[in-house]
Amino acid sequence: MTSFHGYPIRAVGITWFREEDYSALRALFTDGHKMPRTWKEWLKGAEKAEKRLQNEGHMTERVYIDPDTFLGWCAENETTVDTKGRNKFAAAFVAEKYRTRG
Repeated sequence: MTSFHGYPIRAVGITWFREEDYSALRALFTDGHKMPRTWKEWLKGAEKAEKRLQNEGHMTERVYIDPDTFLGWCAENETTVDTKGRNKFAAAFVAEKYRTRG
């Protein structure tokens, strides 16, 4: 883990979607019907959540999901193609990015 003045830095991964991928991802996710209908609606909520985490003192990391590779990642990691899978994906990304190399 990366450190700052001896304290470990912990990043919170937030799944993030590109506007051009949003419709495809909503169709791919098993819970996509529960997501905002438009990317702009989703973005407003995502930015609000990101700001809240930052105000709580968390370092946030936007983790983009690609519609062409996410399904395979979920199968490889034995997780579902929904919120649970998205959260695992984001957590795995930041864990790998910030893990210390020995």
